[in-house]
Amino acid sequence: MKEKRSAPQSNRNKNQKKRKSLLGIRNFFRSKAGRNFLLVMEGFLAAAFFATPSLYYNGNVTNFFQRFYADSLSICGILFAILVYLTIKRGKLKKKTNAIITNILLFGMPFFAFLWLELYNNEQFWVPIFRIPLKYFLLNLALYYVIFYLILFFFGNVRNASIVMMILTALCGFLNYELTVFRSMSFIASDIFSFLTAISVANTYQLQMDVDSAEFLLGALVIVAALLKLKKVPFFKRRRQRVAYFVGCVMMCALVCHVYVYSTFLHDIGVDFRVYRPQYKYRYYGTLLTTARTFGYLHVTEPDGYSVEKTQKIIDDFANGKTADDAKESNGKKAEKAPNVIVIMNESFADLKDLGDLQVSQDYMPYFRSLKNTIKGYTYSSVFGGNTANSEFEFLTGNTLAFLPDNSVPYQLFLRNKTAGLTSTLKDQGYGPCYALHPYYNTGYSRYKIYPLMGFDHFYCSDDFSVFTDTVNYHITDYEDYRKLISLYESDKEDGKPFYMFNVTMQNHGSYDGSTYETGDDVKLEGSLRYFSRVEQYLNMIKMSDDALKYLVEYFEKVEEPTVIVFFGDHQPDLDEEFYNTLLQKDISELEGEELERLYKCPFLIWANYDIKDQYVERTSNNYLSTYLAEVTGMEKTGYLDYLTELRQKIPCINALGYWGDDGNYYNLHDQSSPYYSRLKEYSYLEYNNLFGKEEQISSFFYLNDD
Repeated sequence: MKEKRSAPQSNRNKNQKKRKSLLGIRNFFRSKAGRNFLLVMEGFLAAAFFATPSLYYNGNVTNFFQRFYADSLSICGILFAILVYLTIKRGKLKKKTNAIITNILLFGMPFFAFLWLELYNNEQFWVPIFRIPLKYFLLNLALYYVIFYLILFFFGNVRNASIVMMILTALCGFLNYELTVFRSMSFIASDIFSFLTAISVANTYQLQMDVDSAEFLLGALVIVAALLKLKKVPFFKRRRQRVAYFVGCVMMCALVCHVYVYSTFLHDIGVDFRVYRPQYKYRYYGTLLTTARTFGYLHVTEPDGYSVEKTQKIIDDFANGKTADDAKESNGKKAEKAPNVIVIMNESFADLKDLGDLQVSQDYMPYFRSLKNTIKGYTYSSVFGGNTANSEFEFLTGNTLAFLPDNSVPYQLFLRNKTAGLTSTLKDQGYGPCYALHPYYNTGYSRYKIYPLMGFDHFYCSDDFSVFTDTVNYHITDYEDYRKLISLYESDKEDGKPFYMFNVTMQNHGSYDGSTYETGDDVKLEGSLRYFSRVEQYLNMIKMSDDALKYLVEYFEKVEEPTVIVFFGDHQPDLDEEFYNTLLQKDISELEGEELERLYKCPFLIWANYDIKDQYVERTSNNYLSTYLAEVTGMEKTGYLDYLTELRQKIPCINALGYWGDDGNYYNLHDQSSPYYSRLKEYSYLEYNNLFGKEEQISSFFYLNDD
């Protein structure tokens, strides 16, 4: 019989010290000093609430019972007291009681986690309890059970699995709350690929906490503390059971992935996600089911009926259908000297007066409105309040988000190889080096990887600015941005070559804290909207952008070389929902179709320092802006740019929500009765071939030089 080897003395001493340390911590909280410490901490919690009375008191509400949230304050205090009690209470449960509770948790913990998360995230969940339709309720519940039993496999006992499930539920709920505060939308699958972008802008946001969040997190801590009173009971008696359970888990996960992500099942039963501020989707379908639905949007399938042969026929028919005059116009008469091209995509630049009766002390974009010798009007973005890169994508490539998965970010999901667009077209005509400028981190939306694929030679970011550069709300101002642009034009432009710069500004980026200390308070809200300080801050930022635009244009007015400036907003700002409700005189969650499109409307202009024909464009979209630029510059067009120029005559505006026809009517993207449906289908085939054709891409249609 072999003698057991004893552990080395040093290891035994370390283990004894660890046990003593843990026992010391536990005994401290059970001692009088520990109790007093917890009581003091509870006092600090109460003081924190009283230091921020807005958490539990709203003086603007006339109803006395609605004015005070003292019930929530009391709930937090009670929860904390229970937490203290559970922490200092000695003893474990009896074996029989422990077994009963363990069995209840085995079958009931996923259901409880579902209720706990929905009660926090879902305003409509209280009365009646189950507003989520039964089929969606059951699909949510299935996900919770799969997750719980998977956790159970890794931890081997119900107690620890329940604790982990509760912690994950709390973290998920709080993460969704913070994301909703920041951008009015909970977690979606594509956020996984935006992780670096999120990290880069995180320092500009402040974590938000309200009484509901305090209740939710304190409640979760209380539940975890209660679960720690249970004894660990091994779930697997034998290794064979664990192996069989593992096989079952793998089969369940495979089935869930197939049904929830890769099949059309969720789509077929009506689970969709294409909507402005989709929080009510989370409330209607349930948080976890809605999140699972977004994973189905990460992969792109061929449009119905697509083939390379059909796409080639569309191209041939388009080429054969053009008259000689059309062909001549499509190539354009090149100027004696190709003009410089400067594109400014201005962060969150929008005209809120277009939404309703916005009363202000003075105009916040007087120069923009007064500028002459322009093509001017409104472009419709595919995003609201964020995902700037999607507006870039539409402008630079001529492709539309209408044919791509909802809420996807093509920069991070789909662009892996050389990408055709405006930059490559200009480069093939002698423009260069081609510059990109964005006064923030170069990792945002993977721009440092994407811009070279689009043909840019140099990408300048915040690292290329002086540490003494002026900022507003932690972001480099438009004025400093344009100073950098001008310095690059003066120092880096190659003699004899036209200059091309694509510039994404950063100044007006959220979140907005309501302070006008840095922006000034020249623009003030008046009337019923005067209490919205965040909106007032935003409008003063727009006034700063307007002043900076004047500085930029006045500089290039004096430049002898012909120069064209394209200026447009990427999306509207993410401001208070109550503000939008008041301005629109309608709850934004009820907006649909053409009414909803008002929130995607941004001003644009194309200005030149030589004479061009003034033109007002009632509506267009980002994918068409390069066609207007081509007409002003006289650049040679690719077949695709030529096609888009012709298409905009029939479908003058299209985005991720819908489109307008030349008959003035608005249509849903999936409306097969639309007279434009066949043209839309053609466009989708061309876009798919352009983005995903790979070796089968008809490159001669998308590039001037397809070598």
